[in-house]
Amino acid sequence: MTFIALVFVAVTSLFVLAPIAMGVTAVNRVRWRTRAQRHGVRTEGRCIRVDTVRRSGGGRPSSLRRHYLFEFVTQDGRQVRFEDAAPDTTIPGDLFTVSYLPERPDKATVALPGDRRAQRELGCLLVFLAFFLTTSLVIAGVGIGVLSLFAGGS
Repeated sequence: MTFIALVFVAVTSLFVLAPIAMGVTAVNRVRWRTRAQRHGVRTEGRCIRVDTVRRSGGGRPSSLRRHYLFEFVTQDGRQVRFEDAAPDTTIPGDLFTVSYLPERPDKATVALPGDRRAQRELGCLLVFLAFFLTTSLVIAGVGIGVLSLFAGGS
């Protein structure tokens, strides 16, 4: 019985800690992107590659996802490449305004006017993670209650 309780606690801990870790990672990514767009150095960059990946399987219809590779030159002359999202109409050769923090130009971002994508993605992710965390905590509480019933009956 003790082994089952330990396994339950370990699995439940993972289900509780995973959404917390994902949330922290998402918040940090959005904070970095927002900081780069508000306070970063702006320069001209170019889309140099667009990769399209088709996802299918699991009985769902296939979907396309595009990955964009951009390139720019920093103020000190370094050539930097980075991946970021862009409008679906983007093709290699298109020019964009790039925003980056001098200490981490590899984490540059395409500065699109009025772009609130990162904040929307964060909001959706945090709602999902809050639901997942709440569900995990309820399941953990029920499981602990059931385990204590069996432990008390021994």
